[in-house]
Amino acid sequence: MSVIVIARFKVADVGKAAEWARANAEVPQDITAYGKSLGQIGHRIVTDGKDLVVIDEWPDGDTFNKFFVGATRMGEFLSGAGIVGEPEVSILDALDVPGTF
Repeated sequence: MSVIVIARFKVADVGKAAEWARANAEVPQDITAYGKSLGQIGHRIVTDGKDLVVIDEWPDGDTFNKFFVGATRMGEFLSGAGIVGEPEVSILDALDVPGTF
């Protein structure tokens, strides 16, 4: 069964972070392509208005860790988007129970 990764990034300004990502689309697109090449299943970025929260699905935690340290443009994205400090990352096991979709 796959894992769900939730990574919370503190950001100086959510609007400016989104604006930067749109203006520099090749950076997140390259990161996404690398994730897909490793078998990443899903990816979303959401916000509560003050942080960026990434919700990913990966085959396993080791593959996510390989991705996070190996994505060559990740530093460029984090810097350009105004990320402050280190992310808070949780790797959660998905449960196959009735009602899951």
